[in-house]
Formats: sequence, C-alpha cells, structure tokens
Amino acid sequence: MICRYESKFIQNVVKEVGNRLNRKILNVEPYLVGIDSRVRLINLWLRDGSDDVGIATIYGIGGIGKTTIAKRVYNQNCHNFEGSSFLANIREISEQPNGLVRLQKQLVSDVTKRKAGKFHSIDEGIIKIKDAICCKRVLLILDDVDQLDQVSAIIGIRQWFYQGSKIIITTRHERLLRADEVSVMFKVQQLNENESLQLFSWHAFGQNQPLHGYEMYSENVVNHCGGIPLALQVLGSSLHGQPVELWRRALQEPEAIDDGKIQKILRRSFDSLQDDRDKNLFLDIACFFIGKDKDYLDRIVEGCDFYRVLGIQKLVDRCLITIDKDKILMMHQSLRDMGREIVRQESPDDLGKRSRLWRHKDSFSVLRKNTVRNLLR
Repeated sequence: MICRYESKFIQNVVKEVGNRLNRKILNVEPYLVGIDSRVRLINLWLRDGSDDVGIATIYGIGGIGKTTIAKRVYNQNCHNFEGSSFLANIREISEQPNGLVRLQKQLVSDVTKRKAGKFHSIDEGIIKIKDAICCKRVLLILDDVDQLDQVSAIIGIRQWFYQGSKIIITTRHERLLRADEVSVMFKVQQLNENESLQLFSWHAFGQNQPLHGYEMYSENVVNHCGGIPLALQVLGSSLHGQPVELWRRALQEPEAIDDGKIQKILRRSFDSLQDDRDKNLFLDIACFFIGKDKDYLDRIVEGCDFYRVLGIQKLVDRCLITIDKDKILMMHQSLRDMGREIVRQESPDDLGKRSRLWRHKDSFSVLRKNTVRNLLR
C-alpha cells in the first residue's frame, strides 16, 4: 500500500513532468553562427545558484542579435524554473491600444499556466503579476524594451519576486535601468570576419562558405555589413540565386537590394530619441565627426545653444555611437549610412536644400551653382 508521502511525491513528479512538457519552445533562426559563446556567458549567470533575484540586460544596436540570443537562453533554461515567460516585441506592442495590459495578461498566464482572466487597467495587472510571481522561482525575459515605464508595468518591483528568480531585458538603451537595479550587463558585439562570412554564406548559398567564383563579391558584401547579423541575413537571402549583375549592384546600393529593411530597423534607435537636438547631434556626427576627438566635439557643442553635451551620452547609451579608450568618436558603418540617408531624403535631387553636405564635391557643386545664380541676377 502506498503511503500518503509516497503518493504526494508521485503527484509532484507528475506535476513537474507535465510542467516541463508544457513549456513553450521558441523558434530560433536556423543558422546560428557565433552565438554559443555569447549564450554561454549568460547561462553561467543564470545557473550561479544564487538565491538573489537577478536582473540582466542584453544590449546593443538594432539587428545585432539580442532577441536571438535571448530566445536561445530561454530555450536552454526555462525548464530549470518553476515558471517562465518570454514577452516579445514589447516596444511595438506597448504602443498599441491596451498593449501593456496584454503583455501583463500573457505573463500571468505563462507563469500560472492558466487563463489570466480580464484586466481592466495596468494597475490591476500589476497586482495580478505580484500574486503570480511571489511564490515561484521564475525566468522572465522582456524583449525589445525602450522605456522604463514598460519595465515598471510588467515586473513591478524586484522585491516581489521569489528568491532565485531571474529577469533578462533586451534593449538598445545601455542605461535603461539604474546601475543599482541591474545585476549584470551583456553587450552584444558584432560578429568577427569569419563568423560574418559563414552566416552570410548560409543565407546566400546554403552552406558555410561562398560558392566558387563568388568569394570576392561575398567578402565585399560582408565587409559592408560590419558584423551585424541582421544585415548579413537580409543581404544573403536577397542575393540567393541571383545573377552576378545583382551582386555587383549590391556593393553600390545595398539598400536597393534589401528594400531598405536594414536601415528601417536601425532607424528605430534614432526615432526613439525624444529631443530633436539629440537627433541633430547624431546626424552631425554621422556626417562630420566620426573619427574625431570627443573633446573637440564637446567644445563645438558647448558653443552652440541648440546642442547639449548631455546629448553625446544619450547617443552612447542607445548604442548609436561609441567612444574608444583614446576618446575618439566611433559609429558603426551601417548607422553612419542610415544617418546620411536621413539627410539625403530631406532633398533627394537638390543638394542645396539638404541640411548637411559631407562630400567636398557636393559642397563645391552647391557653392558653384549659387555663385552662377548670383552672377546672372
């Protein structure tokens, strides 16, 4: 005869097996190159055995692979927690009617494994979330967060979480949370040259290296992508099975080949800047100050009433620019191209109506035309 302790033990085993079988496995890109080392570091943090409630941010520019890394981490670790939830596309969903309430309902449903019921407000949702997470060790991933109020509406405060719970936030904003709120930060770096060529080749040729005769074209396209996985995937897929003529065009007009998909995604970071002065500062750096000393730019900014030195730090926080150890301003080539395209779109055909001219020949052309116009008056 089975004693009640054995019966309880069997029930717990059945419940745990059921929970594990019911967990969602997230779809991940079929060709994962250079991701294992990045995932491994996050897994070490997730499995550190600490009873503290840990919060991590995975940050970097758009298209760098933050979401793919987070999905991989979730799939490998969700079974180690009593409850788990992956909330995707938070920035986009929160902009929709009742978007934050929908995200709250998903979180409660995922963690409790039952229908969340009706929420009439964000405040009501926060209380429901508190009840759902207070007694379970949970893994929660918030994907593509760009505002602090999104975090507050979804996770409430750290003290509500049961000991050992882990929260991961993917964002383009390095300083989304205060330093004392974050346990660890993971910056996603660009793929190296070999990784980039492999990822591009998988999408362009269905193998991990270029086809014979396409080596030079592939290397040139890969160099243009600058190690951004999204750019490598999009251009690789766009050029798959295409004639050599289109490959040559891709080197001159990559945005024409991918229908501007890469720049549209990169532009989200630019559009998220709330102050027009910060946007103008980014465009000025993209056109004129890449490779210049930060102190040099500081002196110019301080002399212009319509700029703020604080704006430089905002651009760094959103991964739109970097400042190296020698205080040199740097910007990813794809971001530079995006910024210059924004300026070009101000007046595609008339150079004189653009806000900035960074090529000497363009400036000379505008000055020469204006001189001719003045002589004809």
